[in-house]
Amino acid sequence: MRRRRFRGNGRFRRRTGPEPAPDLLFIERAEHADPIVIEVDRPLAFRPRLVGFWRGTEFYIVTRVMAVRREHDVTYHRVMTDRGAFDLRYIRRMNPTTLRSRRVWELCAELDAIPIARLG
Repeated sequence: MRRRRFRGNGRFRRRTGPEPAPDLLFIERAEHADPIVIEVDRPLAFRPRLVGFWRGTEFYIVTRVMAVRREHDVTYHRVMTDRGAFDLRYIRRMNPTTLRSRRVWELCAELDAIPIARLG
Protein backbone atom coordinates (compact mmCIF):
# COMPACT_ATOMS: atom_id res chain seq x y z
CA MET A 1 0.00 0.00 0.00
CA ARG A 2 1.34 3.41 -0.99
CA ARG A 3 1.42 6.13 1.56
CA ARG A 4 -0.25 9.40 0.72
CA ARG A 5 1.55 12.62 1.23
CA PHE A 6 -0.07 14.83 3.87
CA ARG A 7 -1.21 18.08 2.30
CA GLY A 8 -2.50 19.79 5.39
CA ASN A 9 -5.20 22.34 5.86
CA GLY A 10 -5.39 25.25 3.39
CA ARG A 11 -5.29 27.79 6.23
CA PHE A 12 -1.89 26.64 7.39
CA ARG A 13 -0.13 26.17 4.07
CA ARG A 14 3.15 27.96 3.65
CA ARG A 15 2.85 30.76 1.16
CA THR A 16 5.27 30.66 -1.72
CA GLY A 17 5.64 33.14 -4.50
CA PRO A 18 5.61 36.91 -4.67
CA GLU A 19 4.04 39.07 -2.00
CA PRO A 20 0.63 40.48 -2.93
CA ALA A 21 0.70 44.01 -4.25
CA PRO A 22 -0.37 46.70 -1.76
CA ASP A 23 -3.75 48.32 -2.17
CA LEU A 24 -3.70 51.80 -3.70
CA LEU A 25 -5.53 54.88 -2.48
CA PHE A 26 -6.13 57.44 -5.25
CA ILE A 27 -6.32 61.14 -4.43
CA GLU A 28 -7.18 63.69 -7.10
CA ARG A 29 -4.32 66.13 -7.58
CA ALA A 30 -5.66 68.22 -10.48
CA GLU A 31 -8.87 68.30 -12.50
CA HIS A 32 -8.65 68.57 -16.30
CA ALA A 33 -10.80 68.48 -19.41
CA ASP A 34 -7.97 68.10 -21.94
CA PRO A 35 -8.55 66.21 -25.21
CA ILE A 36 -6.21 63.24 -25.66
CA VAL A 37 -5.52 60.65 -28.37
CA ILE A 38 -5.68 57.00 -27.31
CA GLU A 39 -3.56 54.16 -28.73
CA VAL A 40 -5.20 50.70 -28.61
CA ASP A 41 -3.92 47.21 -29.42
CA ARG A 42 -6.83 46.08 -31.66
CA PRO A 43 -8.73 49.03 -33.13
CA LEU A 44 -11.56 46.94 -34.64
CA ALA A 45 -12.27 44.87 -31.52
CA PHE A 46 -15.44 45.31 -29.47
CA ARG A 47 -13.51 46.53 -26.42
CA PRO A 48 -9.88 47.13 -27.38
CA ARG A 49 -7.19 47.26 -24.69
CA LEU A 50 -5.64 50.64 -23.92
CA VAL A 51 -1.91 50.75 -24.66
CA GLY A 52 -1.17 54.44 -24.15
CA PHE A 53 -2.29 57.98 -24.86
CA TRP A 54 -0.91 61.19 -26.31
CA ARG A 55 -1.26 64.36 -24.27
CA GLY A 56 0.06 67.12 -26.47
CA THR A 57 3.43 65.84 -27.69
CA GLU A 58 4.05 63.51 -24.73
CA PHE A 59 3.19 59.79 -24.86
CA TYR A 60 2.08 57.98 -21.69
CA ILE A 61 2.29 54.17 -21.63
CA VAL A 62 -0.63 52.53 -19.80
CA THR A 63 0.79 49.87 -17.49
CA ARG A 64 -2.48 48.87 -15.82
CA VAL A 65 -6.18 49.68 -16.05
CA MET A 66 -7.28 49.86 -12.42
CA ALA A 67 -11.05 50.36 -12.90
CA VAL A 68 -13.65 50.91 -15.62
CA ARG A 69 -17.00 52.55 -14.91
CA ARG A 70 -19.72 52.86 -17.54
CA GLU A 71 -22.54 55.39 -17.43
CA HIS A 72 -25.11 56.51 -20.01
CA ASP A 73 -22.95 58.59 -22.36
CA VAL A 74 -19.58 58.21 -20.63
CA THR A 75 -17.05 55.50 -19.85
CA TYR A 76 -14.45 56.28 -17.20
CA HIS A 77 -11.07 54.52 -17.06
CA ARG A 78 -8.71 54.80 -14.09
CA VAL A 79 -5.23 53.94 -15.39
CA MET A 80 -1.69 53.65 -14.08
CA THR A 81 0.95 54.88 -16.50
CA ASP A 82 4.70 55.17 -16.54
CA ARG A 83 4.28 58.78 -15.35
CA GLY A 84 1.55 58.46 -12.72
CA ALA A 85 -2.17 57.72 -12.39
CA PHE A 86 -4.95 59.34 -14.42
CA ASP A 87 -8.71 59.26 -14.91
CA LEU A 88 -9.70 59.10 -18.59
CA ARG A 89 -13.17 59.73 -19.99
CA TYR A 90 -14.62 58.35 -23.25
CA ILE A 91 -17.58 60.64 -23.84
CA ARG A 92 -20.23 60.91 -26.53
CA ARG A 93 -20.73 64.48 -27.76
CA MET A 94 -23.59 65.55 -29.97
CA ASN A 95 -23.42 68.32 -32.53
CA PRO A 96 -26.49 70.52 -31.90
CA THR A 97 -26.97 71.53 -35.54
CA THR A 98 -26.60 68.13 -37.23
CA LEU A 99 -27.59 65.97 -34.22
CA ARG A 100 -24.74 63.60 -35.03
CA SER A 101 -22.81 62.17 -32.16
CA ARG A 102 -19.13 61.37 -32.00
CA ARG A 103 -16.99 59.83 -29.27
CA VAL A 104 -13.97 61.68 -27.89
CA TRP A 105 -11.38 60.89 -25.21
CA GLU A 106 -10.60 63.38 -22.45
CA LEU A 107 -8.22 63.47 -19.52
CA CYS A 108 -10.42 64.03 -16.43
CA ALA A 109 -7.94 64.16 -13.57
CA GLU A 110 -4.38 63.58 -12.49
CA LEU A 111 -4.21 61.32 -9.44
CA ASP A 112 -1.73 60.55 -6.69
CA ALA A 113 -1.49 56.81 -5.97
CA ILE A 114 -0.63 56.09 -2.34
CA PRO A 115 0.18 52.44 -1.48
CA ILE A 116 -1.54 51.10 1.64
CA ALA A 117 -0.07 48.00 3.27
CA ARG A 118 -2.37 45.07 3.98
CA LEU A 119 -2.71 43.91 7.54
CA GLY A 120 -2.50 40.24 8.36
